[in-house]
Amino acid sequence: MGFSRSTYFAYGLRINTDQYAWVESEHAEAELPKIKADCPDVGHLSAGDYDRDMFFLVTKCNEVDLGEYEHVTPQSATAEQLADWDRQLVAAAMALGYKDTSAPGWLVVPDCS
Repeated sequence: MGFSRSTYFAYGLRINTDQYAWVESEHAEAELPKIKADCPDVGHLSAGDYDRDMFFLVTKCNEVDLGEYEHVTPQSATAEQLADWDRQLVAAAMALGYKDTSAPGWLVVPDCS
């Protein structure tokens, strides 16, 4: 059995929870379709240190494989797009029952599976 390593570059927010990330992923899979009209760009990501994955709500999300890279500039999204993503992410977090969230922003999340 080997390990798989990758990194995710995403715009989103981390959800602090006592649940396992896979439990939160199942919750998001069931609930996000219900708010798709108001939050069309919001998805979710579970990633982190092997069996201690973290849970995120994300909009833009790219996987960056080992040996690859992602070119990031401040112009990766317009100010209007970022404001809309912020609104959607906060609305989705509230609709899913998450009260204590980090501020939305660009995330780099290493993952080991």
